[in-house]
Amino acid sequence: MAMTVPTAARACIAAVALLLPISLAAQKLPAGLKTNMFDYEYVEPKNPAHRPLYEAMKEKRVLENFQEFLSPLRLPIRITLKLEGCDGVANATFWNSAIKVCYEYIEYLRSQAPKAQKWGLTVRDSMIALVVDVFLHETGHAVLEDLDIPFFGREEDAADYFASYLLLQFSKPDARRLILGTSFLGDIDSMERQMSAGEREMQATKMQRVADPHSLPSQRYFNRLCMAYGADPILFADAVSVGGLPEIRAKHCRYEYQTNAHAFKTLIAPYIDDDLQQKVMARKWFEFETPVEGLENPANTSAVPTGDAPAATEPAKR
Repeated sequence: MAMTVPTAARACIAAVALLLPISLAAQKLPAGLKTNMFDYEYVEPKNPAHRPLYEAMKEKRVLENFQEFLSPLRLPIRITLKLEGCDGVANATFWNSAIKVCYEYIEYLRSQAPKAQKWGLTVRDSMIALVVDVFLHETGHAVLEDLDIPFFGREEDAADYFASYLLLQFSKPDARRLILGTSFLGDIDSMERQMSAGEREMQATKMQRVADPHSLPSQRYFNRLCMAYGADPILFADAVSVGGLPEIRAKHCRYEYQTNAHAFKTLIAPYIDDDLQQKVMARKWFEFETPVEGLENPANTSAVPTGDAPAATEPAKR
């Protein structure tokens, strides 16, 4: 049976949330926090097949761009952004003060990205979104751990929400491109590709996936889509008709976005230098191939009425 949070309970949650900034505002940030705390390293690939990818990422200054984008964060330690080979393992991690994305993982993203234009995005644009998302996800881990940010639930889910929230702070056209491009990892076509590659081999494998600290790809897909729809139900009005977001979930997405925006503003925004952040967000970060008019137009789809979510505190403009 589907359950919804009663209006009174939601109002209580919102009221408690309003008290949080008061207690946190009275606390000073820990000493020793500094901006511009990211270094970077392109590690020479061990596998010759990764050489073109290594050279392309260096030429596009991928790590330098992330270094600049993340510079407003105040952190207690330096963190290295790394691209390197991982001996055949497709993975991305935050460990020992390093955000490491394997060349193998970039190749995996390529295999999961559409092979032709989809949802109005070119193949190249979808890859931009996927790469941006994985680095922001791992940055979420770094922020949560190094700043000791409290969170309920699993850290992987919190890192997902951290990344999705940041994707939605770009200009409307770029936010739409980024969300749609990132969503290719969990849509129906992607799930079918994974299954055809042997994802359903044994019951034990299924159980392992269900027990994994990461939510299932389809769950992450709908969580991200719900965040986007809740942030802007006009920009993402086709989340239901095209994206497959169930209407029963869509009705409460505004509340989901507002609670995440409030958490970011309360727990993470104090660690961001405002002046530096304004300079960073004023820069044009992406050279997308898809023009604004080339994006699938959500205006032809009626948005699902939102539920009885409480009025949230003003989201952080980041």
